[in-house]
Amino acid sequence: MKHYDYVEWLLYKTRSLPKEKLDKMEDHLYNCNLCMDIFLSLISGKELELAGKIAPEDFASDIIEKISKNKTKEIAVKDDKKAFIYQFMYYVAAASVTILLTMGGFYSNLVDSVPRIKESIQVVEEDKANHIAKFSDRIINSTSNLLLGIENMNQFKEDNNER
Repeated sequence: MKHYDYVEWLLYKTRSLPKEKLDKMEDHLYNCNLCMDIFLSLISGKELELAGKIAPEDFASDIIEKISKNKTKEIAVKDDKKAFIYQFMYYVAAASVTILLTMGGFYSNLVDSVPRIKESIQVVEEDKANHIAKFSDRIINSTSNLLLGIENMNQFKEDNNER
């Protein structure tokens, strides 16, 4: 964990750093007691006095009172019998759908059609592979022809220069 030094916390306090750095340092304060101690040492008595004037004296007690008055929601506990019936009906519905699909021949058709789908996929994959290989061969041949043409031009120039 990277800790920040006294100067960095002083710059943080005066908001003299970029917002991203300020946010990063603030997150660090939540997790690091050492840096929190350094930051708290930068707060002067005058600043504490000013904060005391801004915040009312009963601020803390008001907050605690409001929190205690806030009612927590109670989670409704389902009746075990209702939960059992719900689960039972769910399994009955799932079993009914499975039986209907089996009787209708859905699963047997599915089993028969999987090999046909597999064969059609393999044909398409082989087809693509052949097209890619042919395309690669054409690129290689074109490049070879271009290089041979350049070599022939250079050879022709050399032969003409020797004469």
